[in-house]
Amino acid sequence: MMRPIKVTKQYLQDNKVGGRLGVGISTTSLNPNPLLKKYTYWVYHYEMSYESAKEVFYKDEHRLSLYDYLELRDYLRIHEIPYAIVSVSQHRLGTKVWDYRKLKQEWPDITFAVSYSDDSDKVCSNFNGHK
Repeated sequence: MMRPIKVTKQYLQDNKVGGRLGVGISTTSLNPNPLLKKYTYWVYHYEMSYESAKEVFYKDEHRLSLYDYLELRDYLRIHEIPYAIVSVSQHRLGTKVWDYRKLKQEWPDITFAVSYSDDSDKVCSNFNGHK
């Protein structure tokens, strides 16, 4: 059984010393079709005032779109600031691909993201049009 990772500033510093700036704690790969899934990110980095990622991860006030995540990631890499990320994906509404009733039946707590056309987040042209 794997021991849970406690992501703290010390953890980030230790990973930077090991040559890694960014550490994916729980991330998901992008589906090539941006109409199907919405991706949300949380980033905990060394310069934050929080002592651990527990205060950042999965909190609405720290939730980032793909576009915002990529901007922050680039900034952190340029300035060599260690960070850790988690991400989640949600099925988008408005497609004929998903059987929403069946998904809700199988996973009663599932939530769906807005349809691509109703999503007000910025488009990432270098990421196949994902928002």
